Amino acid sequence: MFPTPPPMINLDSDDPPDYLPELPKFSKITSDDSAYKSWVCLYPIYFDSTKSVQKGRRVIKDIASPHPLAKDIAEIVKNLGINCLYEPHKGHPSDWENPGRVRAQLFNEDKTPFKSEIPTRKELFKRVALSLPEIQKINPQQFPPNYSPAASSGVLKEGKGSGDIGSSTTSATTAVGQSTSSASGSSKKKGRKGRK
Repeated sequence: MFPTPPPMINLDSDDPPDYLPELPKFSKITSDDSAYKSWVCLYPIYFDSTKSVQKGRRVIKDIASPHPLAKDIAEIVKNLGINCLYEPHKGHPSDWENPGRVRAQLFNEDKTPFKSEIPTRKELFKRVALSLPEIQKINPQQFPPNYSPAASSGVLKEGKGSGDIGSSTTSATTAVGQSTSSASGSSKKKGRKGRK
């Protein structure tokens, strides 16, 4: 009558259960992230060509890619020969729809570059951005680019305030136009400056 409970996981054993998701080879599960605090953070929004610089993009639009994923960024950083930590549960505050973060060891303990060819974070961002289109061809996204977990789960509702940016802009313009015409239609002066 009642559904059977899920099987219990023995966390003390060395053999993980079969039904846990497969993690990429470069993933490392850790509960202590103090060793990685000084590593450089790379968020997908830094390389997203659909975002503006004001919204978080950090590379020029010519080399940016549409809708990059953190797992692809982690794969690129690993291919560059830099130690990295893929954190799928972390995310940039401005880009909550695209979770994931990659930490990369850009510098050694003595503040010298980990790889002499990549001495700055700007150079790292540039190399990752240039490699993203190739990785995106190998690992295509499994959902449409305009997919939103919040919209599909019903958190965001259709109606007031929703829609594309263009529709909200035109409604604001219309509202401004109406207020301007109503103010110019009245000959009555308003405010303190109009009084004598």
